[in-house]
Amino acid sequence: MKTYLSPLGFDTSHLISLIARWGIEEGDRICLIRPEYGEDVRAERAIDDVRVMGQKISSDIRVDVLKIATRSIEEMTLTLMDEICTSTPPALPEGYLIVNLSGGPREVLVALTTATLMLSSRIRQCAIYSDITREIETFMPPRLPVLLDERTLQTLADVAMHNPTSISEIAERIHVSESTASRVCAKLVSMNMIEVQQIKRTKVITLLFGGKIMLKVGGVEPLPL
Repeated sequence: MKTYLSPLGFDTSHLISLIARWGIEEGDRICLIRPEYGEDVRAERAIDDVRVMGQKISSDIRVDVLKIATRSIEEMTLTLMDEICTSTPPALPEGYLIVNLSGGPREVLVALTTATLMLSSRIRQCAIYSDITREIETFMPPRLPVLLDERTLQTLADVAMHNPTSISEIAERIHVSESTASRVCAKLVSMNMIEVQQIKRTKVITLLFGGKIMLKVGGVEPLPL
């Protein structure tokens, strides 16, 4: 099952060009990304145009609109990472994802680009449409290295599940000494994945944006309670 993930403003040229290049057939899906605020008549017309195009090819082509809050680049990026994960293996075993990094509101495009780079191993192709040449260019997204060991990922997942927490609580839950938990947390702090604050006599640990992204990239589920 092929999925096209694309921002959409009021111009469908970039998306239509991409679909013409890679094709679309029965059972495929188009996911259009729009900001959730306000009404835009031109954007609604563009969405209708995409739906009509899909129906002309096959009644089984699905066109979804993913409306995302633009209050926070972090929230947008994480939402789009979730969408990428649900559209690709293992969540969708036959998933084949093509991401269009053209068109739509700038803040949405920035978040989608970030999510794409973080999950590049899940994506089959990326595309950029040139407003100058009116041509589409496809490319393979670069794969960024993930360098966390299993213990560090386990600690990060525990922080995510119990956020905020403390070093002693982490140590008890993942069955390591406090010195080991403290050392691992210091590593995560240096990588801007968690934050440690001294509150009275306790070091309170909270998850940061980088940590949330790393958990999605690493495919680690938070530890059960």
